[in-house]
Amino acid sequence: MVDASGGATRAERPATATGPDGSTHAIFRLAPGEDSGSDTLGRYRYQAEVAARDCLAMLTQDAIDFIVCEWHEDFVVAFTDGSVELVSVKHREENQGTWTLVKLCKSGGLTHLFDRWCACECAANVRLRLATNAAMSPAKDNADLLTRMCGPGPEITDGLSAMVDTIARQLLKVRWEEPYDNVPETPKVPLADIQIPAGFADKVRQFLTVLEISCDPPQRAYITDVNIQSLLVPAVEQLQLAHVDTEATYRNIVDRIERANRDESDRGQLAAYIADPSRVRYSTQMQQRIGRRSITRDVLRAEMAYASAQLAAFPRGPVPLVAPGGAKLNRKLLRGLVPSDEAAFAERLRSAWYATWSERRSGLAGDDTDLLNLSTDVLEVVFECKRHARSQTQDGSAYGSTMNDLLTQRLKVGGLSTPPPFLVKNQHLLGLAYQLCDECLFYFSENFDADGEAS
Repeated sequence: MVDASGGATRAERPATATGPDGSTHAIFRLAPGEDSGSDTLGRYRYQAEVAARDCLAMLTQDAIDFIVCEWHEDFVVAFTDGSVELVSVKHREENQGTWTLVKLCKSGGLTHLFDRWCACECAANVRLRLATNAAMSPAKDNADLLTRMCGPGPEITDGLSAMVDTIARQLLKVRWEEPYDNVPETPKVPLADIQIPAGFADKVRQFLTVLEISCDPPQRAYITDVNIQSLLVPAVEQLQLAHVDTEATYRNIVDRIERANRDESDRGQLAAYIADPSRVRYSTQMQQRIGRRSITRDVLRAEMAYASAQLAAFPRGPVPLVAPGGAKLNRKLLRGLVPSDEAAFAERLRSAWYATWSERRSGLAGDDTDLLNLSTDVLEVVFECKRHARSQTQDGSAYGSTMNDLLTQRLKVGGLSTPPPFLVKNQHLLGLAYQLCDECLFYFSENFDADGEAS
């Protein structure tokens, strides 16, 4: 959501996200507040582009697990260690000047962040980030000083107590005009006369230790180009993805984030999920809602757009890689009466797959899952071809050659149920199929002992 000043005000991994104790994290058991500014499309786009910065970082950083759009804050970054970061986005036009302490508390999102942090029971594994394109006021004892006093290892600690007192009074003043459940209500008096409730200043001091104020996001006019050149292009190069259309891919990712922001069949309030961490009870409706708003690595991979350039069977290199093994594949093709020249070509395609996978795999933890999903899709086509080949031959007759012909006809990239993790061609899918055969996941004949039979 976005407020009238151009910033975002509210936000929403599946409900399996856990804290260090293994329980579902409190933030994912709390319903979000009511949306209020979703019609401001230009500002919504900026919010999505700021979220895209963390999404693109997720492509190459194992520490980030997934991102949930518009849950409490504009988005939440969930980390593999069980911690989460609530991020509030605040865009400020260049003619509006710098942020002051007063403006940060009133319209800059600090009060909102404080309230939502309290709603998460001030949990030790929740941290906060205010992301804005505007600078902080450098005036004495103002916003720039606050920024340098935030975080677990603040740059400046002298005068911290006075700053805590100032922020506490500003939060209490904001409470006079806006209802925040976790900011106590006090009488309307001059700022200096506000009586700070017992324990409130200590909570504000703790709040500052988990807060980061970031001025990294670029201006709205430049954020697209900056994100593509400084984040997406390096990620594509690091992942060794070939023929990626970076501009189209970036548009796809931002559009996907915007759909996650808007994907709500019920715009009303949901019941709060406040459960004992030792006795968590899940809501299927809430799990589904979170799932619709989640951005994962698989989602990002699916949004990759590729140019139509012809892909070579073997990646460029001084010496093409030759796949290890192959004896079992040779024996199975021989038993299935596949002609020797076709068997030799099958071995070449297996090496083409091996070389391509070795070069283009990301090197991250998700590679094994990517390969498992792709192998499952390939095996589904393999067994369809095997059943068809069997049905076309007489009992006891060899069907391997027919099966191999069917594989060549039917195993196509466009026929897969899910897109491959990187650009491949039909020859690579055949190579993967032959590799799976060499691993004894299927045969070109009835099963036999491929280890005990000589080639």
